[in-house]
Amino acid sequence: MGATLASLMYVGWFMEFTRSDPDVGQIDFGFRLAFASFFWLTEGFALTLFLMIAPWSLVVSAYGKFRRFGLFYFPAAGALIIFILGCTTASISWKPLFVEDQTFLEGAAIAAQRQGLGFGLAGIAFGVCYWLFGERTIPSQKKQV
Repeated sequence: MGATLASLMYVGWFMEFTRSDPDVGQIDFGFRLAFASFFWLTEGFALTLFLMIAPWSLVVSAYGKFRRFGLFYFPAAGALIIFILGCTTASISWKPLFVEDQTFLEGAAIAAQRQGLGFGLAGIAFGVCYWLFGERTIPSQKKQV
């Protein structure tokens, strides 16, 4: 559920980002959705969600120390992990032939500049969703035998 919400946040942010770019001009909704979905798949966000399994396991296991701050802990951890992994995977993902060669750090800096806000918002959405559906204790009724 969290990965789906994070992906929708990223695609929505990317669509809004391309709509408000004055260099691009007016682009219809369908093309922006297809373009954002293509970027979701190829620019590293889908890979980021897959690579997030190991660090997220560490975040969940360390939660015992921060049990009171779950609503802030999980969104902050999600934003940090997705931002770092997103910039990393965007830097190492394939580039079209017309894009100049760049070093790993240059690629990560460009990804942080262009997609950093989207990564952060998606990570916050992922963390909130995890806290709501995974860690928040919901009182249950006692069964009577």
